[in-house]
Amino acid sequence: MIQFLKLTRAEFVRTVLLTIRYPLELITGLLVMYLIFLGLFIGAQSLIPRTQALELSLSSFIVSYLMWFFVISTISRYSYSIEVEAQQGVLEQIYINFPRYIILQFVRSIVDFIEAVGFITVLLLLISFTTGRFLQLDLGKSWQVLVVLVLTVAGINGFGLIFGGLALLFKRVGQVGSLTQFLFFLIAYLPVEKFATFYQYLFYCLPLTQGIRLIKLIIVEGGGLAGRENLALIGGLILNSAFYLLLGSIFFQICERKAKLDGRLGQY
Repeated sequence: MIQFLKLTRAEFVRTVLLTIRYPLELITGLLVMYLIFLGLFIGAQSLIPRTQALELSLSSFIVSYLMWFFVISTISRYSYSIEVEAQQGVLEQIYINFPRYIILQFVRSIVDFIEAVGFITVLLLLISFTTGRFLQLDLGKSWQVLVVLVLTVAGINGFGLIFGGLALLFKRVGQVGSLTQFLFFLIAYLPVEKFATFYQYLFYCLPLTQGIRLIKLIIVEGGGLAGRENLALIGGLILNSAFYLLLGSIFFQICERKAKLDGRLGQY
């Protein structure tokens, strides 16, 4: 436990130092995400001329976009970090110091989640001032949003481990990750609750879908996690995230073993 805390502190310090030394990357990333939202928002205004209709769906629109950001940051982190470390020639050295590399990845996911929350806060402020829509969340329900967010991101991390495993073997999988991110963009905006029951179950089997539904329920609709239907959703989210986290971990370690046997850790 002490070693885990030391590793977490070291990764947190590393992240802070990289942010301080290379602020342009953070600012550019924030600007890109804001401009993408601005383009979507202006496009939505042109497609939905009725102001009232747009106002009713705006909060849901913002929540879906912010949750999509967590998909981008989580999935890309695994493959990108491995690609960069392999290109720099330090991946094999990291494995020598951290024989259980997957533990290091889990620690990084915790630190990156904290960083992503800070990034999202700034992005949400920019979006709110642009659209004039400030999401209402009372303090009593903020912990519910945090619980749902952590569970959702855990499942996405499992999905990200699959791309991390592929990056260990093939080193460059950026285009595959980009394609997956845009597929998740579609999932984030699909009105799953309006689909037929069979298709609802089908989409709820994917990571992100149940998490977005619950967060919209709390923030947009002003509901909570109490109630039989909502408890069923949170239970489904727990099982869903656990499944993808387990699947991703197993796949990552299989790819890791294959990369070691083939001697690919020291090659780019």
